[in-house]
Amino acid sequence: MFPAEPPRAEVQLLDDDDQPTLIFRRPPASLSGLAMPVAAPAPAMAAPTRRSTSRLIALSAAAGLSVAAVLGAIVSTQLGAAGLDLGAGSVLQPAAAAAAVLRKAGHVAPAVLRAEAAAPVKARAEATAPALPPEARADATLDRSAVIPIPDGIITIPSSFSSADGAYDLVVHFHGVNDVVHAGFERAGLNAVVMIINMGISSAAYETRFGIRSYLPALLAKAQTALAARGLRDARLRRVALSAFSAGYAAVRGLLNQPGFADKVDAVLLLDGIHTGYMPIDRSLDMERLKPFGRFAEMAATGKKLMSITHSEIIPVGDYAGTHESTDALLKLTGAQRAPGAGADDKPVYELTGAAGEAKPRFVPLSEAHKGAFHVRGYAGTQKPDHVRHLTRMAETALPDLVRHWSETPAR
Repeated sequence: MFPAEPPRAEVQLLDDDDQPTLIFRRPPASLSGLAMPVAAPAPAMAAPTRRSTSRLIALSAAAGLSVAAVLGAIVSTQLGAAGLDLGAGSVLQPAAAAAAVLRKAGHVAPAVLRAEAAAPVKARAEATAPALPPEARADATLDRSAVIPIPDGIITIPSSFSSADGAYDLVVHFHGVNDVVHAGFERAGLNAVVMIINMGISSAAYETRFGIRSYLPALLAKAQTALAARGLRDARLRRVALSAFSAGYAAVRGLLNQPGFADKVDAVLLLDGIHTGYMPIDRSLDMERLKPFGRFAEMAATGKKLMSITHSEIIPVGDYAGTHESTDALLKLTGAQRAPGAGADDKPVYELTGAAGEAKPRFVPLSEAHKGAFHVRGYAGTQKPDHVRHLTRMAETALPDLVRHWSETPAR
């Protein structure tokens, strides 16, 4: 869809018949955000890790592995981060074994996001709750050391999460490399548990699965059981927010199409991911496909819910509307008006060093609109890195709206 460019810590966009989506690729000199798979029957996966290629090769001698095996391990961990199952019959199983040797030898280190973050709005966690001795709190023994695996995803507990009585808010995020999403919520300082779901590159897969009425409630029940098992006493769900990047928007649409569940959703965040088709006669927007988002946007405009949207200027290759055009339809429904953006943001997404030198891409706001708790922010860019920044910069764009909303709005 886009012209070729030198390797960098960005993505490729792929077409399907409904949605532009992405696959992360890494520059040869640095592998970031690798989510290591877990050897069964461990109940939790190891936290995301990163390590340079040169460092892994240097460690091969100490681990007793050949360079070829270590390179295979790198491939294995990349595929593991993408959620691919390397079963016993896989031709890549030797590479998976090599990766396991390196992990067992301790040649991994915690992930470090090198984004330079703006100061986020911090949640006023339990501001009105009476002070309790640390040992009396429901989260006194909560184990946050590793993510919790669930079907199609993981549950992660940010360091900013706290609960004195066992009640917790939950964000269900659709689409995006796990460690990047986790890092965004960490930087935002949101007092909530985060469920991350990845179902491949097709938006149709998200909508089909989450159009099933029983699927997400079953995941929510698993989350509550898992949190209780991790040490959160009297664990009970309070509020739910849906968050989606790119193709993940289709899961949100499928869920908002379920009246019984949509009423329970308190907030929706869409990161460069809202699309609809065109009508065949006059090429007007297919508003039927936008109805679930339109209903929620209207409630947000009156302050009953929160909805926060970011979009780029990308025009899709295919017969459907881009995120800017689709968002304009919601602005018309709510009566919200665009105004010029707040100015250029020169914070770097990644600090890339090496032969290519440092790269500090810009994320430039063009417009914004606000009405009640309905927020829209438009950013420049028509290329794949511009699309990806809506995920990597979520802590500075849409997430502060949710932090503020849940800090200032009492749970119903």
